[in-house]
Amino acid sequence: MKTKLDFVTNSSSTAFYITNNSNKPKTLVDFVKENPELIEQFKKQYNWYENDKNFTQQKLIKSAEEENIKFKAKEQKYCIFGDEQGTLVGQVFDYILREGGSSDNFDWRLIEYLR
Repeated sequence: MKTKLDFVTNSSSTAFYITNNSNKPKTLVDFVKENPELIEQFKKQYNWYENDKNFTQQKLIKSAEEENIKFKAKEQKYCIFGDEQGTLVGQVFDYILREGGSSDNFDWRLIEYLR
């Protein structure tokens, strides 16, 4: 019988395609600003974060600035977000982007779960 002796984590990450459909370069910050409902959906779905002052649109924007993902005009990027990243963007997007969606300038869709 084998026994696992090291730390076992429940961390996850998820891969997505995010597409900038506009004719102008965009960033992950633009994506977050264009989709303020994402943080609210996350807090509603995971209601134990509802009153957590770390889960705000402003803090999500700050986290996106630190990620520094840039999209060229009409560019599709393979992006991985996960709670093990230790960032707000990683934690929120790992779960809330899974259903896919679109906004004025962006589309996103799930590619795969990474464990």
